[in-house]
Amino acid sequence: MAKKERSAKTFFEKRSFVLVVASVTFVCFATILMVVLVRQYREKQEELESITQHLSQVYDENEKIQHDIDNGISDEEAEQNAREEGYIFPGENVYQEAS
Repeated sequence: MAKKERSAKTFFEKRSFVLVVASVTFVCFATILMVVLVRQYREKQEELESITQHLSQVYDENEKIQHDIDNGISDEEAEQNAREEGYIFPGENVYQEAS
């Protein structure tokens, strides 16, 4: 009878050890996964903030252009503003001095 008790006890000890190892492995995996996901979340938040700032700048530029259109800006002023922004006419070549 002692052997049966001993073998039953050993079986449950082995089973318990496997369960503990599996639980610890799962917790480690979940922790690593959470760290990776939090890092990705922060990166996306920074990217979103950058894009939002850029979008705000574009809206400001559009608002300025719309104001100029509404106030009847002359063609010469429109051309000068466009050239300051880096725009050119179709087929026009732009040369810059290299010094």
